Amino acid sequence: MRVCLHLDPSRLLRWHLWLAEALAEVPGNEVSCTFGSDRHPMPPICRLLLELERLVYGVRGDGATDSVPAALRALAPSSTTPDVVINLSGEKPVINARRVLTPHFNGMPGEIGAMVALANGEDLLVELHDTTCPWSPWVARPASADRDVLAVTLDGTLSCAVLLILKAVRGDKRSVASEAARPRTSGLQGGSSVLRWASGTIASKAARLLNIIAKGGRMWGVGWRLDEGKSLLDRGKAAFKMLAADADSYLADPFPFSHRGQTFIFVEQYSYRKKRGCIAVVTANRDGTAGEPRVVLEEAHHLSYPFVFEHDGQIWMIPESGAARNVSLYRAIEFPYRWAREACLIDRVEAYDCTPLFRDGQPWFFVSPRRWRSSSWDILDIYRAESLTGAWVPHAANPILIDASLSRPAGAFIEHRGQILRPVQNCSRGYGDAVTLCRIDALGPSEFAQAPVGVIRATGFGCHTYNRGSGLEVIDVFGRVGQLREVTATYEPFSATVSASVERQPAWSSVSAGFG
Repeated sequence: MRVCLHLDPSRLLRWHLWLAEALAEVPGNEVSCTFGSDRHPMPPICRLLLELERLVYGVRGDGATDSVPAALRALAPSSTTPDVVINLSGEKPVINARRVLTPHFNGMPGEIGAMVALANGEDLLVELHDTTCPWSPWVARPASADRDVLAVTLDGTLSCAVLLILKAVRGDKRSVASEAARPRTSGLQGGSSVLRWASGTIASKAARLLNIIAKGGRMWGVGWRLDEGKSLLDRGKAAFKMLAADADSYLADPFPFSHRGQTFIFVEQYSYRKKRGCIAVVTANRDGTAGEPRVVLEEAHHLSYPFVFEHDGQIWMIPESGAARNVSLYRAIEFPYRWAREACLIDRVEAYDCTPLFRDGQPWFFVSPRRWRSSSWDILDIYRAESLTGAWVPHAANPILIDASLSRPAGAFIEHRGQILRPVQNCSRGYGDAVTLCRIDALGPSEFAQAPVGVIRATGFGCHTYNRGSGLEVIDVFGRVGQLREVTATYEPFSATVSASVERQPAWSSVSAGFG
C-alpha cells in the first residue's frame, strides 16, 4: 500500500514520525511525504509552556510535540499516486489519492484543538475523517493524564491519534470508542483561552501541591464487606469497612480469594519509601475483623493488580508489571505466602491490569497497553491462547477500543443474573473516577461487543477496582482515607445501554472459570 503523509513544513513533529515509522514497519507499505504551501506553526505561547513544563515538572524529552524536521524531510517524496493520503497539514492536499484521512482534535485540524479543549475544560476527542465514509468518522477518546500538564496530555492524545490512524489504514471495523455522549467540539477561537490557561496552570498546580502538604495527601484505600446473601449489584448501596495501612504505604487493587475455608484479600501495597508497589495479602475473618497486610511478592519493579485465580488444580497470580514491560505468571508454592515466577506470558510489551477470561477452557487476556507516550488508561487490547502458558494471539481488531471511559480493566469478570460483566475503569475525567460494568455480548477471533449496564461509585471518593467472590466484596477508593473507617458504595444500573462493538454476534454459550 502506498501511504503519503501530507505535512505542514512549519510543524514537523515527533508524533508524525511515530506514525511514519509504524506505517513503514507493515510489510508491503511504501511511505512517502508531501508538504503543504500554507504554514500554521504551533502558537509561541504553547511552545513556551511546553518548555516551561519540562523545567518545572521534569517532563522527559522525546515528546509527541517535539520538532523533528530533519527526520521527516528525509522521507521519500511522493512519486506516484498514493492509495492513502494522511492529511496532517490542516489544508486540503493537492495530491490526488483514492482515500484521504484527516484527523481533527475536538473539531479542529491540528494539535491546537486538543490544547483548546483542555483550556475550556472539555473531554478530549479525536475524529479521523475518511473520504471513503464521510458521514461517519473514526473516533477515539484519549485519557486526560494530567489536565494541568499540557505536555503529558498531548503526548497521550497524539499517541492515541497514531493508533487510530493505523487502525483506519489497516481497514478494521470502525468502532473504537463508544458513540454515547460525544464531547462538544470547540470553535476556532481558542487562542485567548489557551493563553489564559497557560498563565494559570503553574500556579494552580503549585496551589494544589501546597494544599496536599497542609491537609494530608490523597491516597488509595481498600474497603471490604462480607455478605453471603446480596451483593452490591443486588442491593444498590452498601457500606464497606476500610483495611488499615501503615504510615509508609497505601493499599489498592483488592482481589478476594477463598482457600480451605479461609478468605483472603490480595492487594497492591505501595511503599512511599521504595516508590513502588508489591503484593500483600490480608486475612478477612468471618467475625468482621481483618489481619495486617503481609507482603507475599516483591520485585525490583512496581507490582499491582494481583489477579489470583485457580486453574488446572493450581493457584496462580498475574500481577501488573508494566514497568518491566512484560506480563508474568506466578504459581503458589505455599499458598498464600510463597509464590514462584512460572512463565512470561508476553514480553517487551508495556501492558497493564491483565485480566483473563476462560471460555471453553481457552484463556482470553484483556489488557491496557501503553503505546509511544500514551497513558495506560484509554486503550484495550485482547489476546487469546490455546492454554494458560501458550503463545498469545492478538485479536484481529486490536486496539479494540481507544476510549478512556470503557477500556482499562477494573477487576475480574463477573457472572451476574446470567450475564458476563466486565468491570472497567472510567478515566474520562481522570484516573480512578468510577467503575463501569459492561455486559459482554460477543467475543471471537475477530469479534467483540460490550455494552455498559451500570456504574459503581464510592460516595465522596474515586473508585477504580471492584471484585467479589465467596461472599466477600472489595473495592478501592481514592481520597483522604487516612482516618476513614467505613465508606459507602453505590451501584446504579443504566436505563439504556450503548454498545461499543467491533461486530455483533450472538452471545457465546459456555464460559468456565475466571470469574470474580
